Amino acid sequence: MGGAALALLLGFACTAAAQEAQISFRPAPFGGVSATPLFKVDVVESPDSATPALPSVTVVETPQGPRMSNVALKLPPVALGDAEIASQIGDQYLPRTFSASPWAGSGVMRPMRGLGLSTVGTTPVSVLVGQLDAASYSQSSDAPVVVALSMGAAPRKEISVAPRLLVPMSSSLQTSVGTAIRAEVSPHVSLVTDVGAAGTTEHGWNPLAAAGVIGHWRGAELETNVLRGTPPVGPSDIATVGSLDREIVRGLVRAIPGVTISTRASWSRPASAPVGAETTVGSIGIAYDRLPIGVLTATRREEDSSLQQTDTTSVEWRTRPVGGVIVRYIERGQRPHDRLLSAVVSKQVELEVPGWIERDVRNRLDVSAVLTENPMPGTPAVSSRLTGRFDVVGDVGVTGDTEVGIMSNGPSLRSLRLASEVPILPRTAVQLVYSYQARGPYSLYDDQSFEARLSRSVPFVSW
Repeated sequence: MGGAALALLLGFACTAAAQEAQISFRPAPFGGVSATPLFKVDVVESPDSATPALPSVTVVETPQGPRMSNVALKLPPVALGDAEIASQIGDQYLPRTFSASPWAGSGVMRPMRGLGLSTVGTTPVSVLVGQLDAASYSQSSDAPVVVALSMGAAPRKEISVAPRLLVPMSSSLQTSVGTAIRAEVSPHVSLVTDVGAAGTTEHGWNPLAAAGVIGHWRGAELETNVLRGTPPVGPSDIATVGSLDREIVRGLVRAIPGVTISTRASWSRPASAPVGAETTVGSIGIAYDRLPIGVLTATRREEDSSLQQTDTTSVEWRTRPVGGVIVRYIERGQRPHDRLLSAVVSKQVELEVPGWIERDVRNRLDVSAVLTENPMPGTPAVSSRLTGRFDVVGDVGVTGDTEVGIMSNGPSLRSLRLASEVPILPRTAVQLVYSYQARGPYSLYDDQSFEARLSRSVPFVSW
């Protein structure tokens, strides 16, 4: 598969201008399955948008075997009358109007494999036809096929409109149509709405709505948001429309110099669910940034669901400047509504020391530590993480991170990753990566892998 991808890459080399590709592969994997691609081609596109781009290919080893993804080929634009149409074949994402919608489901966040056409101008139009998240299915025919259409209009008098339409060619997904509207009511108040409808198998079309009011004044902010979703018609992992009803109120006040008071309240429930399934969350925080020793922040958060009530109190001290030492205290209590279950209270102290050892930009060690009283099962009472990079010889260095935890049965190495890149020829380097990941306190085996990857930068035509 990697050889076929390389042949495809070289096949387009003669017709592409001003292109460069970063090629890497993993010839000698050891241990468990790794998320590192077996073979990968990343394309560095030309500054001239009129030139065609080479395909981009990634082959990743998964428990089901090798999977090819990120296969894309951008074609030169074609003029049709006064409009210029750009096209792309392969893996691509839906336009941002789909993913940015408040009632968007998880399915529209995934890549789509197919053909995409788009225009530019005052009213851009995008049309995509293909399979949704085809790389995640064992057979490409199992992936749902969708047709997506989006439009955009240039803002007029502080109003912008962006309609969209998603039509799945499968009964397990929902057809949806919507329009995002943003209006500047005044210099301080904005109105953001997203209205539409989604098709269902039992009740026809269900209305969808999201409306929010955002206000900004000197020393104060206010935001309210209301969301109405629809019950899903298929598996939740490929939902194209959200199934949540929610109300949010958020406020922020800076009436006293150096003091910031923030509050937030939200009520959420599954769409068309009884009131008993509602989850309420409320929080209030106060921060003071005029202390000579840094910034002090305190937050109180309460969450009540149908299963339990969770109360969290946190106090954080952060030194100046940004990126300095951070000390954080968190106390979390969980009280199940079932009287047969006991309440659990956990206390935790966190310390972050970025740049604890720092000689220059290339040599650095960041340290973080966590001390937990009454930890949850499987959570260490004491844990620490080290992250950094250090030079070895010349331009050769080692980067990595490690986490060590101390539990009732003693200390244990929870994770370790070391990586180094060694130049061997001009534009060619060998990357060595070792990874270790502990699966948990009750596991007999841990994940280890050693990877040697060859990275080669191949210029096809000079810019």
